[in-house]
Amino acid sequence: MTPLPGRAGLTPLPGRAGLTPLRWTKARRSDSTSACVEVMIDSGVHHVRDTKDAGVGPVVRLGAPDWRRLRDLLLGTHRSVLGTPTQVADLRITTHTDGFVTIERTGDGSMLRFTPVEVECFLDGLRRGEFDPLPQQAALTA
Repeated sequence: MTPLPGRAGLTPLPGRAGLTPLRWTKARRSDSTSACVEVMIDSGVHHVRDTKDAGVGPVVRLGAPDWRRLRDLLLGTHRSVLGTPTQVADLRITTHTDGFVTIERTGDGSMLRFTPVEVECFLDGLRRGEFDPLPQQAALTA
């Protein structure tokens, strides 16, 4: 997905032709150039990408139930499952002993790889509810 020209942070999604582009969000604790796990919510689907990929890398998509499973996994067991891959939908999530986290889509092998700093910023944003849907979006995920 290529960002829209002159509109930083806005990216068109397939099937949204003619609709307002959506904004990617990162945790407030992330700085402006790095340490960014970005999330966008569209029609109850959470899209996750890595800022380091400059908008051209893989995007992981999770429906509401799988997003909650990923969130709960990372918040509840982030440190206790070191080195053990966990399956969430078609994703394999692994917390490595060096603090990196990988999210790999098993169907096509595409992978997001987050540094320990990015993971901590993302976890902080998850704890603060920074990636929760807005009220009108929440109705779509119920």
